[in-house]
Amino acid sequence: MKSKFSVRSLVLLGLLTALVAVFSMTPIGSIPVGPLSITLNVIPVAIAAIALGPIGGAIMGGIFGLFSFLQCFGIGVSSPMGVILLDINPFFTFIQRFIPRVLDGFLAGLIFRGMTSVKRLRAFYIVTGLINALFGIALFISGMLLVSHDKNGKYKMSPELYGMMSSGRLVAFVCIFTGIICFLVGYLFVSSKKLSQIQVSCAVTGFSTAFLNTLFFMSALVLLFGNTEYLKEKIDGRNILLFIVTFVGVNALFEMVITTFITCFVGNALFKAKLIKLPQAAPVAIVNEPAKKAEKTVENTAEKVTAKPAANKSGKHGKKKKK
Repeated sequence: MKSKFSVRSLVLLGLLTALVAVFSMTPIGSIPVGPLSITLNVIPVAIAAIALGPIGGAIMGGIFGLFSFLQCFGIGVSSPMGVILLDINPFFTFIQRFIPRVLDGFLAGLIFRGMTSVKRLRAFYIVTGLINALFGIALFISGMLLVSHDKNGKYKMSPELYGMMSSGRLVAFVCIFTGIICFLVGYLFVSSKKLSQIQVSCAVTGFSTAFLNTLFFMSALVLLFGNTEYLKEKIDGRNILLFIVTFVGVNALFEMVITTFITCFVGNALFKAKLIKLPQAAPVAIVNEPAKKAEKTVENTAEKVTAKPAANKSGKHGKKKKK
């Protein structure tokens, strides 16, 4: 508990809070990519989850949620959807903006702690492959929206792709096939490049933070406002999955990619600078195991080399005694 509430942790928490404030109050936190806009507010949440654990991640997620709620009042970068939801039900709007972000930061801290606590190489590679499979499925689903646009320049799904997404078995088969391919790619990439445990754990935490933020945010939107006329008009008779995919668009995918790389880079830099430490239960680096095995083999060969001359000397002395 001392490490969580140390002066260094409070300073880092203050810096990340200032970063969220800048991202929320100015257009710096929104990157325009074609007809979509990408938010960077999940990056401080991911870094807090890495540096300060689940509690720190939850605190930073709550700060992100508060600024997101203030945007519904037009404070900072205004949220058009937030303004409409605030007019429908202010209490539900606060829950939908605040609770998912707190839960996101808390779970991101647990994910990082779990990733850094894995001691077996194969288990570590399997978890990384599963995360990469999840990313591949999201890439496939979101990529279908890049095919066509509507008159307003927004991404939409063509009738052919919409029919495939509504088919059920076909889209399930494609998602499973895509997931298997991406799992193998992620497994082989991490194992062949021998990335450090810190780098992979930070990357997985960054991706999970962005993914869970979208998942919890949209789930709360559907659960709390699904019966309102505003959301019924948006859903327009589609199933929930198709609604979420077309409503979120490909901006969520870009957020996952950007958050993954930036979190990996910043987290690894913080560890190299010794500004943050690993959880006590975690090993130093999972890629040290092959090095330890190599050291053992070198020691064993050295012992054999030194043992042979000793045996030869004892043999010569034995022969002299017999004479």
